Amino acid sequence: MIRNLAERACAACPEAPAWRQILLLLLGTWMALCGGSLYAFSRFEVQIMSRCGLTAQQLDVVYAAGQAGVGLGIIPGTLYDLRGPVGACLYGAVFNAAGNFGMSLMLQREGCGGVSTLAFWYFLVQQGSVAIFQAGLFSNIANAPPKMQGVITGIVSSGYGLSAAFVTLLFAFFGEDLDQYFKGTGVLFAITGLVAAALMPCLHGKPRLAYGRLPEVTGKDEAGVSPPPTKLGRQEESEEPERAAPATPSSKSVPHMSRKDILCRLDFWLFLMSFVLLQAIGSGLYIANLSLIGDSLGISADHRAIYVRAVSYSNCLGRLCVGFAMDALEIRGVHRSDHIVVTAVGVMLSSFALLLLPEEVVPHALLPALAVTAAAYGANWAIMPSFIAKRFQGSHVGVMFNVHSGHIAVAVLLTSYAVGGLYDIEAAQQGQDAFCRGAICWRSSFALGAGLQTLALLVGLVLAWSVRRCGGDMHRT
Repeated sequence: MIRNLAERACAACPEAPAWRQILLLLLGTWMALCGGSLYAFSRFEVQIMSRCGLTAQQLDVVYAAGQAGVGLGIIPGTLYDLRGPVGACLYGAVFNAAGNFGMSLMLQREGCGGVSTLAFWYFLVQQGSVAIFQAGLFSNIANAPPKMQGVITGIVSSGYGLSAAFVTLLFAFFGEDLDQYFKGTGVLFAITGLVAAALMPCLHGKPRLAYGRLPEVTGKDEAGVSPPPTKLGRQEESEEPERAAPATPSSKSVPHMSRKDILCRLDFWLFLMSFVLLQAIGSGLYIANLSLIGDSLGISADHRAIYVRAVSYSNCLGRLCVGFAMDALEIRGVHRSDHIVVTAVGVMLSSFALLLLPEEVVPHALLPALAVTAAAYGANWAIMPSFIAKRFQGSHVGVMFNVHSGHIAVAVLLTSYAVGGLYDIEAAQQGQDAFCRGAICWRSSFALGAGLQTLALLVGLVLAWSVRRCGGDMHRT
């Protein structure tokens, strides 16, 4: 049935590749918008904590299960390889519907079925969400012109960053009723997956590629400089031999890199380490606990909703801006990996500010610090696939993307579990209820964040040095 719908859609599609690419970009951005519901968890985390009788540490386990669903995007990614975007979109539709309706069912039971059951259904929600997001993202990257790769990545990723604001609006639309919210989003996101499965075969202007592998980059150096125009697949030769330019490494085709080749590169692991450390704190500390932090600092529920939207807008803006910045600054000698040093500085300063500022100042500093952290968090998600695609000649982008997100899933689980435990210790010392009051509740967590972000900055600086020292040459560990 889906195949028949796809064939009919293809017949009705415009023939012009430019129109196909624009429509694919719009569809991919919508899929990203629907695929990032994890970032809206803080909008209703206090309700879930109260309704299900969870501690902060147990609540963070549910969030970490959702992050694991995102981190195991290699599963729908493999399906993307075998069945193309259609298979990935159908997978996302089924898992999204099952997970959201499962969450709705658990909320009707005493204790919500326990933390492990809630974590299982929330894992399914995010596994379906990441399948839909990746199908849109990788389809757009694969069809993007080389010089527009960073911009296209930033635009689609910005939809993912904006999803928290979108889901917050949906939560308000459903009257802040958790049962109606999960049922409604289950239907909406499942329909998105089904419609995308029908349209994707038409909008793909190129034959389906192996999962995450972009067209091989030929004749481009690290700065993105192209060789002279070619004719019939060969570089034009000068009619006068004595005036012919000598061959240079950049004028030769770059061989395809295997997974083993990439995994033996030092710069791959340096980027991975810096990226995981930054994102683990951004997600496991700030995004996962935004409402709890606001509650501890005396920020009202209405204002906490504004904070969630502000974080979403900043997340979106970070992805969008860095996409343009990568393309614009690369020709000026700024490598794509350099941008992660900038984001590390921003989040490190934010964490140190929240750690060291006086108690009465922290509530006023929270929103700016969250905005900087969210912008950097979103920017890093746009930097990562673009860096991989450029640095490793477009080889196995999707697989390496999921290597990064898989490591983040583990890191977020450990980080959020530690942060939840630190919060529960402070709440127990106050001895009132499961909730803790005051900036003291989060000082230890802010110190943890500042320490790991400082380490990420140091690794990022080593990466920047390594990229400049080694250039495009292989550098094995």
